[in-house]
Amino acid sequence: MIRTATILAALALATPALADPSGLIVCTSPGIIDGDTMACGDQRIRLWGIDAPERYTPAGPASTRALAEITTGQTLACKARGTSYQRTVAQCWIGKTDVAAEMVRRGHAIDYPKYSGGYYALGGNGR
Repeated sequence: MIRTATILAALALATPALADPSGLIVCTSPGIIDGDTMACGDQRIRLWGIDAPERYTPAGPASTRALAEITTGQTLACKARGTSYQRTVAQCWIGKTDVAAEMVRRGHAIDYPKYSGGYYALGGNGR
Protein backbone atom coordinates (compact mmCIF):
# COMPACT_ATOMS: atom_id res chain seq x y z
CA MET A 1 0.00 0.00 0.00
CA ILE A 2 1.31 3.43 -0.89
CA ARG A 3 1.31 5.79 2.07
CA THR A 4 1.04 9.52 1.35
CA ALA A 5 3.35 10.45 4.23
CA THR A 6 6.06 8.14 2.90
CA ILE A 7 5.85 9.64 -0.58
CA LEU A 8 5.86 13.21 0.74
CA ALA A 9 8.88 12.46 2.93
CA ALA A 10 10.71 11.01 -0.07
CA LEU A 11 9.91 14.05 -2.19
CA ALA A 12 11.24 16.37 0.48
CA LEU A 13 14.68 14.84 0.02
CA ALA A 14 14.77 16.37 -3.50
CA THR A 15 16.59 13.57 -5.28
CA PRO A 16 15.39 12.47 -8.72
CA ALA A 17 14.72 8.83 -7.75
CA LEU A 18 14.92 7.16 -4.40
CA ALA A 19 13.63 4.09 -2.66
CA ASP A 20 11.53 4.58 0.41
CA PRO A 21 11.46 2.12 3.33
CA SER A 22 8.60 0.14 1.77
CA GLY A 23 10.75 -0.58 -1.29
CA LEU A 24 9.00 1.85 -3.62
CA ILE A 25 11.00 3.89 -6.10
CA VAL A 26 9.64 7.44 -6.09
CA CYS A 27 10.28 9.66 -9.09
CA THR A 28 8.90 13.01 -10.26
CA SER A 29 8.63 13.83 -13.98
CA PRO A 30 10.77 10.97 -15.28
CA GLY A 31 12.68 11.29 -18.53
CA ILE A 32 10.92 9.30 -21.21
CA ILE A 33 13.00 6.94 -23.35
CA ASP A 34 10.15 5.27 -25.24
CA GLY A 35 6.61 4.06 -24.60
CA ASP A 36 7.58 1.60 -21.89
CA THR A 37 10.90 2.88 -20.51
CA MET A 38 11.67 5.90 -18.31
CA ALA A 39 14.69 7.38 -16.58
CA CYS A 40 14.42 8.37 -12.94
CA GLY A 41 17.69 10.12 -12.29
CA ASP A 42 20.32 7.63 -13.41
CA GLN A 43 17.99 4.65 -12.94
CA ARG A 44 16.13 3.25 -15.95
CA ILE A 45 12.71 1.79 -15.32
CA ARG A 46 10.97 -0.56 -17.76
CA LEU A 47 7.22 -0.78 -17.20
CA TRP A 48 6.23 -4.29 -16.13
CA GLY A 49 3.76 -6.34 -18.12
CA ILE A 50 3.37 -4.30 -21.31
CA ASP A 51 5.09 -3.85 -24.64
CA ALA A 52 5.10 -0.54 -26.49
CA PRO A 53 6.45 0.22 -29.97
CA GLU A 54 10.13 1.07 -30.16
CA ARG A 55 10.70 4.76 -30.72
CA TYR A 56 12.20 4.20 -34.20
CA THR A 57 9.09 2.37 -35.49
CA PRO A 58 6.11 4.17 -37.08
CA ALA A 59 4.00 4.06 -33.89
CA GLY A 60 6.97 4.71 -31.60
CA PRO A 61 6.87 8.53 -31.44
CA ALA A 62 3.15 8.55 -30.53
CA SER A 63 3.72 5.93 -27.82
CA THR A 64 6.66 7.89 -26.42
CA ARG A 65 4.57 11.10 -26.40
CA ALA A 66 1.71 9.31 -24.64
CA LEU A 67 3.95 8.16 -21.79
CA ALA A 68 5.33 11.70 -21.52
CA GLU A 69 1.79 13.14 -21.36
CA ILE A 70 0.84 10.71 -18.58
CA THR A 71 3.95 11.30 -16.46
CA THR A 72 5.06 14.92 -17.00
CA GLY A 73 4.78 16.87 -13.76
CA GLN A 74 3.60 13.78 -11.91
CA THR A 75 5.09 11.80 -9.05
CA LEU A 76 5.37 8.09 -9.71
CA ALA A 77 5.62 5.35 -7.14
CA CYS A 78 7.14 2.22 -8.66
CA LYS A 79 7.43 -1.27 -7.19
CA ALA A 80 10.35 -3.24 -8.61
CA ARG A 81 9.41 -6.64 -10.01
CA GLY A 82 12.79 -7.62 -11.47
CA THR A 83 15.52 -6.50 -13.85
CA SER A 84 16.08 -6.72 -17.59
CA TYR A 85 18.97 -5.37 -19.66
CA GLN A 86 20.35 -3.38 -16.70
CA ARG A 87 16.96 -1.75 -16.09
CA THR A 88 14.59 -2.11 -13.18
CA VAL A 89 11.33 -3.68 -14.32
CA ALA A 90 8.59 -2.11 -12.23
CA GLN A 91 4.89 -1.55 -11.89
CA CYS A 92 4.33 2.21 -11.52
CA TRP A 93 1.43 4.30 -10.30
CA ILE A 94 0.46 7.94 -10.28
CA GLY A 95 -1.90 8.01 -7.34
CA LYS A 96 -4.21 5.06 -7.99
CA THR A 97 -3.57 5.03 -11.76
CA ASP A 98 -1.39 2.18 -13.01
CA VAL A 99 0.78 3.82 -15.70
CA ALA A 100 1.07 0.66 -17.82
CA ALA A 101 -2.70 0.10 -17.71
CA GLU A 102 -3.20 3.68 -18.87
CA MET A 103 -0.81 3.13 -21.81
CA VAL A 104 -2.82 0.04 -22.81
CA ARG A 105 -6.14 1.88 -22.32
CA ARG A 106 -4.95 4.68 -24.62
CA GLY A 107 -3.89 2.17 -27.29
CA HIS A 108 -0.15 2.93 -27.11
CA ALA A 109 0.95 -0.40 -25.62
CA ILE A 110 -0.28 -3.97 -25.38
CA ASP A 111 -0.38 -6.51 -22.61
CA TYR A 112 2.75 -8.71 -22.60
CA PRO A 113 1.30 -11.97 -21.24
CA LYS A 114 4.68 -13.73 -21.14
CA TYR A 115 5.46 -11.47 -18.15
CA SER A 116 2.09 -10.13 -17.00
CA GLY A 117 0.14 -13.40 -17.12
CA GLY A 118 -2.56 -11.42 -18.95
CA TYR A 119 -2.92 -8.82 -16.20
CA TYR A 120 -3.33 -5.86 -18.58
CA ALA A 121 -5.45 -7.81 -21.07
CA LEU A 122 -7.89 -8.10 -18.18
CA GLY A 123 -8.09 -4.36 -17.61
CA GLY A 124 -5.00 -3.96 -15.44
CA ASN A 125 -6.68 -5.12 -12.30
CA GLY A 126 -6.12 -8.87 -12.50
CA ARG A 127 -9.84 -9.64 -12.84
